[in-house]
Amino acid sequence: MTIAILTVQGLEKSFGTRQVLSGASFAVHERDRIGMIGANGAGKSTLLAMIVQKAMGGDDPILEPDKGIVTWKRDLRLEYVPQEPELDVEATVRATLERKEAAEHEIDAISDALKLPPAGNTIGNLSLGERRRVALARALLGRADVLALDEPTNHLDATTVEWLETRLAAWPGALIVVTHDRYFLDKVATRILEVDRGRVHSYDGDYGEFLLKQAERLSTEAEAEYQRVSFIRREIDWIRRGPPARTTKAKARIDRFDAAVGAKPTEDDKVPSQLTLRLPVGPRLGSTIVALDQVSKSLGGKILVKDLTLRMKPGDRIGIIGENGAGKTTLIKMILGLEPPDSGKVTMGINTKPAYLEQGRTELRDDLTVLEEVGDGNDYVELPDGRSHVRGFLKMMAFPDSVADTKVGKLSGGERNRVQLARLLRRGGNLLILDEPTNDLDLPTLGALEDGLTTFGGCALIVSHDRWFLDRVVTAILAFEGDGKVTLYEGSYAFYAERRPQRGKPRSETGSAPVAPRAKPVGPRKLTFKETRELAGMEEAIAAAEAKVRELEAALADPAVFTDWAKAQAVTAELEQTRTDVERLFARWQELDAIGS
Repeated sequence: MTIAILTVQGLEKSFGTRQVLSGASFAVHERDRIGMIGANGAGKSTLLAMIVQKAMGGDDPILEPDKGIVTWKRDLRLEYVPQEPELDVEATVRATLERKEAAEHEIDAISDALKLPPAGNTIGNLSLGERRRVALARALLGRADVLALDEPTNHLDATTVEWLETRLAAWPGALIVVTHDRYFLDKVATRILEVDRGRVHSYDGDYGEFLLKQAERLSTEAEAEYQRVSFIRREIDWIRRGPPARTTKAKARIDRFDAAVGAKPTEDDKVPSQLTLRLPVGPRLGSTIVALDQVSKSLGGKILVKDLTLRMKPGDRIGIIGENGAGKTTLIKMILGLEPPDSGKVTMGINTKPAYLEQGRTELRDDLTVLEEVGDGNDYVELPDGRSHVRGFLKMMAFPDSVADTKVGKLSGGERNRVQLARLLRRGGNLLILDEPTNDLDLPTLGALEDGLTTFGGCALIVSHDRWFLDRVVTAILAFEGDGKVTLYEGSYAFYAERRPQRGKPRSETGSAPVAPRAKPVGPRKLTFKETRELAGMEEAIAAAEAKVRELEAALADPAVFTDWAKAQAVTAELEQTRTDVERLFARWQELDAIGS
């Protein structure tokens, strides 16, 4: 059994009238691989920063919890990389990386893997993305018991993310990662912590298993709320008749009714409505959409694109990938006519109406409110199924009225990205050109964007490092492979990943895949002594579990249980778990019976 090296109990935190955390509790064990997820603004980064401050002895009053405690083992070593790391701006990259426990060759290897700036560059002259990579490298060079990372894959290309996945999977200590990178979660995480409406829900397994268990939890919540509402409907006629409250039974019945009414979920407790993106298509595309003929481009003596020929066809959604600085954004600007090619020809179709989401989000005006920025002087937005008022449109984009009236300059990165998406949808276009659209977006928004793009009637060019997103959305991959070579691969990202050239990995002389060793034939086996005893007691175990199901169902049928809403939810959750146990026991019985027969 692993030891808990850090525990969080009942953390609460409010900012003004908004409660971000409400009784968050969980434990971190020695070899945990924890992925922390949740909607934008759910409190993930706040929770992680509060834990780190407690364990490392910080004194920022903003990160002090209103209630709750954090405990940790003595002499806990913790490394933390926030989204905006604080480093000595006068130090060089090399000096920042030097640690007494890090050997020179290890510093060199990690610097190369993370594609860090030259060792002599000072931190103050680096971009935010470069600083984040330096801070990540420094943390990886430590020997921490707990490594806490906030969105570590942002500003990393797909190759570097794959290297980081391998590195973190072999990390000897515990790991807590706030991320929306679903491939990353699937490959690294062995446990998911979901921050939802102020509470933390723990799920064992990777991201795929989390999706199934989250659906079960939300279904249980919905069932408990259905039972509460049904109880109120059954009792309301009796209450309306104005029963006398003199008898003990009548008074208790009225109290139960009042308790059920009072247990109505607050706005903060309600499950957020599902975000839906309806992408306006714009005019019908012509025979020529976008055409590139022998296009070449160099920058600062580096060849970015060499002799690229490309013809877009109706329905194309092309994902553009490559290392940072390979020339992806430059290619987009050439297609839009913002930069000329050195040679070759770029043709934009007469009927092609591009809608561009640029990476820096510099188009946004910080002094305007979200409503003013998205409306841009218009009261209505034209959508495929009719017009919608801007405020109603923003609610569709998960912007409540309180946020719609907030200045853009005060928004988080994910919220700014959603504002830019809203502007894009308002303008419309039959060719969407999206430069890193998934940066800082939460999982619900990512899912909505994926669904919107897969049903979009136009075409799209998408620069992204989000492999899960590309796998769901694109019909082809345009890969920057170095030295100006840009190659189109039809199919999804996963199909491309199977066929992409592997640098430094020569093919065999025959070019064939290695032959797997032949497996030894496995004959029938008999039940072990332990399995024989398990099979003998299986009928009794199933009967006990079924009796427990009946007991819990009877408990939920009693309206008195809803006088304590927390207890009602607990009973409902226990019922669902017991039903699952019955199914599991039946499956195990069949398995053992098949072996023994």
